[in-house]
Amino acid sequence: MTTIAVKHYNFGMQGAPQLANAWGDMTALLDAVLVDGFNLRTIDTLTFADGIATARVNAGHLYLVDQVVLIEGANQTEYNGEVRVLSTTSLEFTYAVVGTPVTPATGSLSVKVAPLNFEKAFSATNKRVYRSKNILSNRPFLRVDNSLDPAYTTTYAKKAKVLMAENMSDIDTVVGAQAPFDPNRPLQNTVGTGTGGGAVDGWYKWYHSRLDQNSSESAGGTGGNKNWVLIGDDRGFYLFNEWQVSVYGRAGYFFTDFASFRQGDAYNTLLTATDSYIAASSNMGYNGVDYQSYCNRSLDFTGKVLMRDHMQVGGYIRAGFLALNTNNAQQITGYSNGVPWPNGPDYGLILHPVYLRHESPGHLRGKMPGIFWVHNDSPMADLNVVSGVVGYPGRKFLIVCNSYSTAGQVARYAFDITGPWW
Repeated sequence: MTTIAVKHYNFGMQGAPQLANAWGDMTALLDAVLVDGFNLRTIDTLTFADGIATARVNAGHLYLVDQVVLIEGANQTEYNGEVRVLSTTSLEFTYAVVGTPVTPATGSLSVKVAPLNFEKAFSATNKRVYRSKNILSNRPFLRVDNSLDPAYTTTYAKKAKVLMAENMSDIDTVVGAQAPFDPNRPLQNTVGTGTGGGAVDGWYKWYHSRLDQNSSESAGGTGGNKNWVLIGDDRGFYLFNEWQVSVYGRAGYFFTDFASFRQGDAYNTLLTATDSYIAASSNMGYNGVDYQSYCNRSLDFTGKVLMRDHMQVGGYIRAGFLALNTNNAQQITGYSNGVPWPNGPDYGLILHPVYLRHESPGHLRGKMPGIFWVHNDSPMADLNVVSGVVGYPGRKFLIVCNSYSTAGQVARYAFDITGPWW
């Protein structure tokens, strides 16, 4: 069966999981996008002509151009597999087919949004351990605990405690390296302590429901379906999601392999999260959903970890992003960086690869896959797709906005949605 490496998803897609104010919302989203897929539909007719298949879904489908869907059940195998949608009407969509299959297709035909093809290594109520199935990856484990800790109060902000591990023997037991990890407080990222407003529950967190603007976890979460976007392949993903509906934009939470500059790097995976080990009644800060992660700022090492350094020894280390600047002041991708939109000489979008730099002593560890730093000021709207970018022939890029302060300024990344990234 054919597969397509790079896929992208958002909360507005038909049948997409929603991030609301309930425990388990984050793991439900990740289950759907990483493992299961969503928006399963019956295909009523599937025909072929001139290299193009046309699928008709009489109940309607709402699939989107450039979305990757999985076709299954055709007796003629040329129709089956992961395909990229080329065009749509309310009841039909088209995709390219290799070969000349019999038309119309026969069998029990179905279609759904294709997942990234991860596996669930371990699972419990609102807790998961995910892992890439790609043998080219070192296949680290991502533990996501979106359950209510006994120390925590259910009406408080909703979040998942996250860590990555070299190996795991069950959903709670790490074997080998992990990040983040403090040997003096080995349970601080996994087991809550205290009670009430004094409870401290987690260190690296993916929030999906909390008040913003210098609020505390004990101030609670908010209702409504939060806006989210996820882009990835079968070696990792980038998740951007709101904490509060239409307030202060999206946070940026990443778990992905990167192209390491060290040959044979066994720890070439980055985890980003909100770095906040404080009591539930403490105020985290004023800088909105980007506070304590700073995913859109160069030369900031908050909330970004690797399991070991390039020498492959010791504990976790912090890392930060780097584009054209080296030791210059921090820059924000796609905002207030001095390059007009469009750029005058070529009337274009100026993109640059994102590099990963150790906090100390500053080594460049590698290059991030699929994600590009935007050097123009505020180019294009959120979720716009652009092609024809100078230096990247044949590539399409998805613009993704994420806020970096409570003042409403909006950063932008560009993602290669054509792929492959490797």
